[in-house]
Amino acid sequence: MTFRNLALGDKVTFGDTGPRPFNVRAISPDQRMVILSRPVEDGSAVEYTMIDWDRDARGLDGTHGRGHLLGSGVHRNLWRFFRGVTTDAPSTQTVMDFTNWVGISIEAVNGKP
Repeated sequence: MTFRNLALGDKVTFGDTGPRPFNVRAISPDQRMVILSRPVEDGSAVEYTMIDWDRDARGLDGTHGRGHLLGSGVHRNLWRFFRGVTTDAPSTQTVMDFTNWVGISIEAVNGKP
Protein backbone atom coordinates (compact mmCIF):
# COMPACT_ATOMS: atom_id res chain seq x y z
CA MET A 1 0.00 0.00 0.00
CA THR A 2 1.18 3.50 -0.76
CA PHE A 3 1.82 5.93 2.11
CA ARG A 4 -1.24 7.97 3.07
CA ASN A 5 -1.31 11.08 5.20
CA LEU A 6 -3.77 10.52 8.03
CA ALA A 7 -5.02 13.09 10.52
CA LEU A 8 -6.12 12.79 14.15
CA GLY A 9 -9.74 11.70 14.25
CA ASP A 10 -9.78 10.13 10.79
CA LYS A 11 -11.88 6.98 10.62
CA VAL A 12 -9.98 4.19 8.83
CA THR A 13 -11.51 0.95 7.59
CA PHE A 14 -9.12 -1.92 6.85
CA GLY A 15 -9.92 -4.71 4.42
CA ASP A 16 -9.18 -7.41 6.97
CA THR A 17 -10.98 -6.06 10.06
CA GLY A 18 -14.60 -5.71 8.99
CA PRO A 19 -16.74 -2.62 8.48
CA ARG A 20 -16.23 -0.95 11.88
CA PRO A 21 -13.59 1.78 11.45
CA PHE A 22 -10.59 2.51 13.66
CA ASN A 23 -10.07 6.11 14.82
CA VAL A 24 -6.65 7.74 14.41
CA ARG A 25 -5.42 8.49 17.95
CA ALA A 26 -1.73 9.43 17.56
CA ILE A 27 0.63 10.26 14.71
CA SER A 28 4.40 10.54 14.84
CA PRO A 29 5.82 13.95 13.82
CA ASP A 30 7.10 12.50 10.53
CA GLN A 31 3.70 10.84 9.80
CA ARG A 32 5.40 7.41 9.49
CA MET A 33 3.74 5.81 12.58
CA VAL A 34 0.00 5.99 13.26
CA ILE A 35 -1.86 4.51 16.22
CA LEU A 36 -5.57 3.78 15.86
CA SER A 37 -8.26 2.38 18.15
CA ARG A 38 -11.86 1.25 18.16
CA PRO A 39 -14.17 -0.02 20.89
CA VAL A 40 -14.96 -3.71 20.90
CA GLU A 41 -18.58 -4.74 20.28
CA ASP A 42 -19.80 -4.66 23.91
CA GLY A 43 -18.00 -1.38 24.76
CA SER A 44 -16.01 -2.81 27.69
CA ALA A 45 -12.65 -2.74 25.92
CA VAL A 46 -10.69 -0.96 23.21
CA GLU A 47 -8.73 -2.58 20.38
CA TYR A 48 -5.58 -0.88 19.07
CA THR A 49 -3.53 -1.17 15.90
CA MET A 50 -0.47 0.68 14.65
CA ILE A 51 0.56 1.51 11.08
CA ASP A 52 4.30 1.57 10.42
CA TRP A 53 4.70 3.01 6.92
CA ASP A 54 8.44 2.23 6.91
CA ARG A 55 7.63 -1.48 7.38
CA ASP A 56 4.61 -1.17 5.10
CA ALA A 57 2.74 -3.13 7.77
CA ARG A 58 0.17 -2.84 10.52
CA GLY A 59 0.86 -4.19 14.01
CA LEU A 60 -1.91 -5.70 16.11
CA ASP A 61 -2.32 -5.19 19.86
CA GLY A 62 -2.13 -8.90 20.64
CA THR A 63 -5.67 -9.21 21.98
CA HIS A 64 -7.09 -10.99 18.89
CA GLY A 65 -9.99 -8.53 18.69
CA ARG A 66 -10.93 -8.72 22.39
CA GLY A 67 -9.26 -5.38 23.14
CA HIS A 68 -7.78 -3.99 26.34
CA LEU A 69 -10.31 -3.62 29.16
CA LEU A 70 -11.32 -0.07 30.00
CA GLY A 71 -9.68 0.85 33.30
CA SER A 72 -6.84 -1.67 32.89
CA GLY A 73 -3.24 -0.52 33.33
CA VAL A 74 -2.64 -0.67 29.58
CA HIS A 75 -5.72 1.38 28.80
CA ARG A 76 -4.93 3.98 31.50
CA ASN A 77 -1.35 4.37 30.24
CA LEU A 78 -2.51 4.77 26.65
CA TRP A 79 -5.15 7.29 27.74
CA ARG A 80 -2.36 9.38 29.34
CA PHE A 81 -0.17 8.95 26.26
CA PHE A 82 -2.91 10.12 23.85
CA ARG A 83 -3.70 13.17 25.97
CA GLY A 84 -0.06 14.26 26.13
CA VAL A 85 0.41 13.83 29.86
CA THR A 86 4.17 14.10 29.55
CA THR A 87 5.21 13.87 33.20
CA ASP A 88 4.35 10.19 33.50
CA ALA A 89 3.10 9.02 30.11
CA PRO A 90 5.17 6.11 28.81
CA SER A 91 5.92 5.47 25.17
CA THR A 92 3.43 3.21 23.42
CA GLN A 93 5.94 0.38 23.11
CA THR A 94 6.36 0.28 26.91
CA VAL A 95 2.58 0.14 27.30
CA MET A 96 1.92 -2.64 24.81
CA ASP A 97 3.83 -4.68 22.32
CA PHE A 98 2.45 -4.36 18.80
CA THR A 99 2.96 -7.75 17.17
CA ASN A 100 1.48 -9.97 14.48
CA TRP A 101 2.39 -7.56 11.69
CA VAL A 102 0.11 -7.77 8.64
CA GLY A 103 0.00 -5.92 5.34
CA ILE A 104 -1.73 -2.56 5.29
CA SER A 105 -5.10 -2.85 3.55
CA ILE A 106 -6.90 0.49 3.91
CA GLU A 107 -10.30 0.33 2.22
CA ALA A 108 -11.61 3.74 3.23
CA VAL A 109 -10.74 6.87 5.19
CA ASN A 110 -13.73 8.78 6.52
CA GLY A 111 -15.96 6.63 4.30
CA LYS A 112 -14.05 7.40 1.08
CA PRO A 113 -11.80 4.90 -0.76
